[in-house]
Amino acid sequence: MSDAEATWLSPLLKSPRVTVVIIVRDGERFLEEALQSVCAQTMTDWEVVVVDDGSRDATREIALQFVDRNATRFRLLQHEFGACHGMSASRNLGIQHARGIDITFLDHDDTMLPNKLERQCALLDRHPRAAAVIGPNVRWYSWNESRSSDDTMAREDELQDLGVRTKPEGTLLDPPSLLSVFLVRTDATPQAPMVRRKAILAVHGFEDEFRDMYEDQVFLAKLLIAQPVVVSEEVWQRYRQHHDSCVRRSHRERRQQRARRRYLGWLGVYLRKRSTEYESDAAQSAMLRTLVAAVRREWWKSIGASFRSTLRVRRVLRRVLRRAP
Repeated sequence: MSDAEATWLSPLLKSPRVTVVIIVRDGERFLEEALQSVCAQTMTDWEVVVVDDGSRDATREIALQFVDRNATRFRLLQHEFGACHGMSASRNLGIQHARGIDITFLDHDDTMLPNKLERQCALLDRHPRAAAVIGPNVRWYSWNESRSSDDTMAREDELQDLGVRTKPEGTLLDPPSLLSVFLVRTDATPQAPMVRRKAILAVHGFEDEFRDMYEDQVFLAKLLIAQPVVVSEEVWQRYRQHHDSCVRRSHRERRQQRARRRYLGWLGVYLRKRSTEYESDAAQSAMLRTLVAAVRREWWKSIGASFRSTLRVRRVLRRVLRRAP
């Protein structure tokens, strides 16, 4: 028996240190690999909650194989009547049933590196003020060895740049410094932070109205406004790049900028509401007003990006029409 399989089968006699929440819809292609990456963790004090968001393929059967092997470590949840409620509602369902002191998230098409849980817990222990710990991911192109040279995914793996200088032992940043960075650097949003359960409950989890795009950034914004976080230079997550991912579909269907403006609109309203809570705190109120101004600038940038994209499409169509017989 391998070490990973022994960890998989070993019982948990108490509530675990970490709950890994995996949400999935029609994820039969990659789900098993994601679950195996949890089984391979160097730390053994974990459980997995899989939330099936209305899958129509073999997702449920794959998850149940793990549950059948160890129902103490693995649980499978669904919404009532097997309905699809979207990514935020599914994450909230997983959080509701999590037993861990700390919670982390894994998308069904990504994988953890073996030391992720151990190192993130160690950093939270080292920085007791921190509500969460985050680090860069690897944009994982090399998983598909059969890709052709003309495939847009035929690229080398890339290390994400969070745009923050960090120390080897992690850097504790007070709110809301990271939010200011992530507003401008849209490709810097971290994947799968580990967050203290009490911090998630304090900001009321994810926003159910965000069913797909930007649901993670909405949650991070609420967290980063209110709580200090630890940023590390260590890499713990492989972010699989493939044509059927939520992000790739949104770009292909030209929904990305519209989704971004919806997020920015929500964030502006949320920040203004929070600023009323700090009317007696001049420094905090000024900070929130600065963030509102930054959100407004990003909203107008998104308008400009959509306008330029529309012009490019029109120019291409005109060239095609001129060449038509």
